[in-house]
Amino acid sequence: MRAPFVVPIGIGAFFGALSTRLPVGDSDVFWHLVVGRQILQGNIGLPESVSGLSWTANGYGGSSDQWLGQAILALADAAGGWRGIVTMRAIAVALLVGLVAYTALRERPAHPLAAVLSALPAIVLSRFVWTERPELFGFVCFALLVLLLRAGRSGSDRALYWIPPLIVVWANLHGSFALGVVLTALVAIEGAIAQPARRRMYAAAGVGAFIASLLTPAGVGTWTAPAFHLFNPPRQIQEWSVPDVTTFPGMIFSVALLATFATAFLARTRSAREAVLLLPTLFISLTALRQLPLFAIVAAPYLAAHGGEALTELVSVLRIRSRRALSTRRPPPRIIDAVALVIGVAVLTLAAATGTDAPDLAGFPTAALPSLRPGPGLLNQYDWGGYLIWAAPATPVFVDGRLIPYLNGVLDDYTTVLGVHPGWRDVIARRGIRQILVRPSDPVAVRARDLGWPIRASSDTFVLIDVP
Repeated sequence: MRAPFVVPIGIGAFFGALSTRLPVGDSDVFWHLVVGRQILQGNIGLPESVSGLSWTANGYGGSSDQWLGQAILALADAAGGWRGIVTMRAIAVALLVGLVAYTALRERPAHPLAAVLSALPAIVLSRFVWTERPELFGFVCFALLVLLLRAGRSGSDRALYWIPPLIVVWANLHGSFALGVVLTALVAIEGAIAQPARRRMYAAAGVGAFIASLLTPAGVGTWTAPAFHLFNPPRQIQEWSVPDVTTFPGMIFSVALLATFATAFLARTRSAREAVLLLPTLFISLTALRQLPLFAIVAAPYLAAHGGEALTELVSVLRIRSRRALSTRRPPPRIIDAVALVIGVAVLTLAAATGTDAPDLAGFPTAALPSLRPGPGLLNQYDWGGYLIWAAPATPVFVDGRLIPYLNGVLDDYTTVLGVHPGWRDVIARRGIRQILVRPSDPVAVRARDLGWPIRASSDTFVLIDVP
């Protein structure tokens, strides 16, 4: 039975419109915008001008693994300012949610309610990546890849054919492409064994995906960032911390995980090939908080396909009488899908036109900008680095969300000074730090006040200190 588009279109449009009411101003969006503007000026790759964003990593030109995502952000900004960025985010959210819902519905087209419930954990967890960063585009690509891989294993050569082109775009959007290449390779190996007649098509998809990942400005170097984050996750950054089941996202993830295990145990129809997608993604999801939605996205179609059997088995074991899940015996006419698409676009357009149109700067040190000294010498809070790159271009930052250029000792020096660890004043002298912009509660701010260092500006959220 053909899976109707009206359900995923409606769900995608709803959540896309909902995202336009959320604040805008992720701490990294600002430096992504600055780099994106450089790219639009023709500096695709590693522009020398980008290296001037930080005075401690002045020789670092920048990573090219997100250049296309950064360019899209800059284009949205050029087209409509912050409202343009919100619109772009809403479209990406609608695509992500719609793809997750459609992939689940494709497994059980006659049971739309069951499919939507199976996709719900992934949709809820995806809320934590509804940010104005290339990462969101990476999740859209991942959801599309899951759809193509499942369609390919069901017999669609056309789905496998589209995987390498997807990887080309994905590898230039965000470093999460690496997971897509690995999953494609695993599915290709499993498919070649299970379906010998289609070995050439599977081989073309697997090899093609890897070759496609190299078609970036950095070539093989595009794999550097994904490899680093996998083997050396920066735990000091919250989004890279180990998932905690006591938090809300951790609990939603646990629901998806427990439902998957229960389905695997109770469903009469078992397929070991499902593990090819589920287990690697589960491993990646457990490595960091920001990865949690990945497993839920992969699990959604599996739960839709086999969760009903597991629930029926559980009900029979518990001897509970229940009504059958709501179902649709025949799909709605295609004209309904077309009407839903028109309505969905109209809803997104109206929501974007009336939604958030300015960044939320309440958590940033806006009042400190006039007191910043131009040139190198500022030690800033890590979370404010991206904003300062955008708002105070004359004052290069000490650290920011790019992270990788600061692993050669800069981040260690930052931690030493911020926490007033042994040798903190030696770091200040060695680095030539002239000003410190941190939160009032940070240990260095408390110590500086005790030492009587001059306070140039302060508020409830920041303090700007001159180093004597």
